[in-house]
Amino acid sequence: VNDIFLFNEIIGHLGLVQLPSKGRQYTWSNMQTSPLLEQIDWFFTLVAWTSDHPNTMVFP
Repeated sequence: VNDIFLFNEIIGHLGLVQLPSKGRQYTWSNMQTSPLLEQIDWFFTLVAWTSDHPNTMVFP
């Protein structure tokens, strides 16, 4: 749990923002009949990047 807080603190300190993923809501499945679906891929950038490139999209 401490690692999660540290990760979030570093993201905030660097001023990073998350880029939303387009397409699928989940990026991983255990491929079972009742699948476990998770978003395991995250993409971060600087606010300046999103200002300079407002149409940036991430596709899984």
